[in-house]
Amino acid sequence: MSIKTLVAPGFTDAELAQLVTDLLALKKPQIQDFLAQIELPKSGTKAEIRDRIDEALRDGAIPPDRFVRFLDEVTPWGKQHVFLYKGPGASIANWKKADWVEGLLKQHRLGKYLNATLPLALPEKMKVSSILHGERKLRITAIKKREWYERDPQYDESKVTGVGEAIDLRAFIHRVVRGLVAFEWDLTANTAFLQISQLPAGFRYEEVAKEFFDLIGGWLDISRFTIVDLRRPIQKLHELEENGAGETRSHGINYRTLEGRRLEGKSASPTDPLLGDVVIDAALSAIRRSGVGHLGNFYWLPNGATNPCVNPLEAEVHVIIVGQHNRVSFPTPNREQTIRHVLSRIRSHSA
Repeated sequence: MSIKTLVAPGFTDAELAQLVTDLLALKKPQIQDFLAQIELPKSGTKAEIRDRIDEALRDGAIPPDRFVRFLDEVTPWGKQHVFLYKGPGASIANWKKADWVEGLLKQHRLGKYLNATLPLALPEKMKVSSILHGERKLRITAIKKREWYERDPQYDESKVTGVGEAIDLRAFIHRVVRGLVAFEWDLTANTAFLQISQLPAGFRYEEVAKEFFDLIGGWLDISRFTIVDLRRPIQKLHELEENGAGETRSHGINYRTLEGRRLEGKSASPTDPLLGDVVIDAALSAIRRSGVGHLGNFYWLPNGATNPCVNPLEAEVHVIIVGQHNRVSFPTPNREQTIRHVLSRIRSHSA
């Protein structure tokens, strides 16, 4: 599939500074990969690398949209929350046809986005940045500036008025992130998922999902999709581990009864298994049969029960299944192949 790059709007100095900040927040190998692409030295501290990049930007040696394209490639596989969906029950044959999809997008004045990317930095309102379509897949990406204030006592100050009254100045850091949302529909399997890059406390992922679906709702009706119930995978992964056939190690499992009572088991540390205590195992096993999975804190294993030849994991992967909200959290960045593998395994346990 050939992907076009649309002409990007001009970037402000503040937007360029934020793009560099977002780049330097990535893992070291990712930063070095970008520096290699733009032919800048990879050595030095982050402060030195930032100075080097800033100078290249001032000299015009780096097109600003290079940052955006690189971030759009790596951010979807960073820290994120994911909702899983089953596709529409009715025929989706038209969605596999390039001319039909092109006509639909043109009808809604979105034709220029088809198999193209628009480098967006920090739009105040959520905007579509790309719509990629092929016979097997539809993927829609949108960007929006997210900002908040975060309390940090280390910058507090104390002063005194002219009449001796104490003044306490409490510091809040102004945080800004480039929020990315992506919806991918597998047109062969008729399944889909929505990715939302990790947001700070106070943001509700359900509200961000609604904002995205409102944006594209004129031409793609999400009500035709059914969200996957993720309470079942928590129970299934627990049961498999209990029987010695697990592909995960439980760090914490939380169950809720139909009456609203909850029982949680948690291991001593992330590297210690939850299961193995006779009393706790019996309690969790009993409530699993009568309750529903509320939250599951798991570590996916590279040598889990799935066939090693189709298990791409090179190391343990931290995954939190939030059963009460039907979403999956990846608290650490991962490779694309890793994310896709874990999501497919969670989906398989939802049946």
